[in-house]
Amino acid sequence: MANEDKHPFLELDNKKIGHKIYIQRKIAGLKAFDVAEQLGIKEAAYTKYERGETKISIDFVKKISEILKIDPLLLLSSNDVNYFDNIHNSPILSTFHTYQSTNEKQNEAILALIENVIEMNKNIMQLLNNKSNN
Repeated sequence: MANEDKHPFLELDNKKIGHKIYIQRKIAGLKAFDVAEQLGIKEAAYTKYERGETKISIDFVKKISEILKIDPLLLLSSNDVNYFDNIHNSPILSTFHTYQSTNEKQNEAILALIENVIEMNKNIMQLLNNKSNN
């Protein structure tokens, strides 16, 4: 009789929520160790949540949502979302889908090169103007 009293919406699916936590942590670029440290637990205990081996509570969802800076309803929703197929609809598109192929020093070198080319073009134009005036 006790099992009949349980409402399906009151039971959290640990494996699904754990997988969603794992995906959101990866998207946020955080390591399991860092998240575990913020929760005040060991990494091994934290990864059991991600694998669905530890019962996930609403309080845990609240805490992990704050750390990952996401809406807790994203973790609790029952629909299976393929995060990577739907990434183009996401507000994180600009940071997730962007490939940075240069760094700051390369940018500075490219700007210096452009400035040198502009200066050289000015000098060439001046030489040509002087030659045509003579």
